Amino acid sequence: MSRARGDATGAPRRDRASSVVVVALVILFGLLFAYDLVEAVTNLISVPNEARYANNDFYAENGLDGLVASPPWFALVANVALPPAAFVAALVVARRRALPVVVLVLFAALGAVAALSLTITAYVQSI
Repeated sequence: MSRARGDATGAPRRDRASSVVVVALVILFGLLFAYDLVEAVTNLISVPNEARYANNDFYAENGLDGLVASPPWFALVANVALPPAAFVAALVVARRRALPVVVLVLFAALGAVAALSLTITAYVQSI
């Protein structure tokens, strides 16, 4: 009986220490995903205010309809939705997994977000 009790008190300590490490990693990766989110929101705010879109009224008034352009709203909004969606998906996939698997899944999700955000940013700048 005392042996089972010792096992029961010893196991939660290891689980608690492991869960503290996992929570710390999730917070660290959450901050990295938040950085990507801030970049996406910055693009969402600044791209429509660029000169190529700000002059649309002037172009339309002077008959230069070929120069009128609208911001790529779908790409900009998708870029904002990408980091939180990938972070939540990574947490769902890594739930109740071993620590190395959690780290690997979060790194993979962060890499995917970085690659897709860079691709979307390049696309938006090329239009």
